[in-house]
Amino acid sequence: MFDHRVLRYVITVAEEGGFTAAARKLNIAQSAISRQVANLEEELGGALFLRRRQGLEMTEAGRRFVAHARDMLESMRNVRDDVSSLLVEPSGPVVIGVPPTAGVTLIPRIYATCREKWPNIQLSVRESYSADIYSGVLRNEIDIGLVHEPVALPELYAMPLIGEPMYFIAPAGADLPDPVPAEYLAGHPLILPEAPFGLRQLLDGYARAHDLHFTIAASVNGVSITKAMVADGIGATVLTRSAVADEIEAGRLVANLLDPPLKWELCVLMRMDRAGNRSFNEVARVTHGVVRDLHAEGIL
Repeated sequence: MFDHRVLRYVITVAEEGGFTAAARKLNIAQSAISRQVANLEEELGGALFLRRRQGLEMTEAGRRFVAHARDMLESMRNVRDDVSSLLVEPSGPVVIGVPPTAGVTLIPRIYATCREKWPNIQLSVRESYSADIYSGVLRNEIDIGLVHEPVALPELYAMPLIGEPMYFIAPAGADLPDPVPAEYLAGHPLILPEAPFGLRQLLDGYARAHDLHFTIAASVNGVSITKAMVADGIGATVLTRSAVADEIEAGRLVANLLDPPLKWELCVLMRMDRAGNRSFNEVARVTHGVVRDLHAEGIL
């Protein structure tokens, strides 16, 4: 097994373009780096760097080794984080991204449970749409994402939470059939997000499956604005019941299930290379438990 210091030396020499610059950056003697790299080249049976008058040139073998060295150092860090996280109480910052439709219902319960169970975790919440949360998880800007029907990628881990049934949402006092048949959507002006949004894609697929043609009263990409416009009678919409629970309780909106039913799967999303972090995993477990409890209570 290669010593992690030697791996770091070779990577730094490659990045800095020479032994002198690498020694400066690592704050160690140039002779020490040169000796370690020479010993490594002898062990491997060939040169990683060509020493020329005009400077250092990396060989093809050197480029391959640097790529592997980066992967090995990353694996070592993951092993360290994974094992260390099992030996200490979960702590530190965790950023969770949630869509507006689910966040209002889930986050207060998730936050309260985490604070009670794992007080050393500092939970930060970012509300956004599933596509932005998905990108944030990929870029390591969001540690845990709650997203609807994520696209599968090998570097991502997705844990299904619940298939949320979709409801036809109308102003208070509307005389809705129960359940609402699919063709009812075609006969009423709708307030829906634009096509790139996951909800619109879901509904467009439902329309194709049932040969429906929507009449769009307004294209609105914000859930709060959509609910306000529906309450004012501008049109109807389709959302999860959790997204409108407060408005239903306040008597501003009514909601009935669609028939045939339509479900929108909510998942926890994490990067595979960060799945060993115990704090992330504990927040994911809390989230799963909260969804299970809310479903049992009839809220989701």
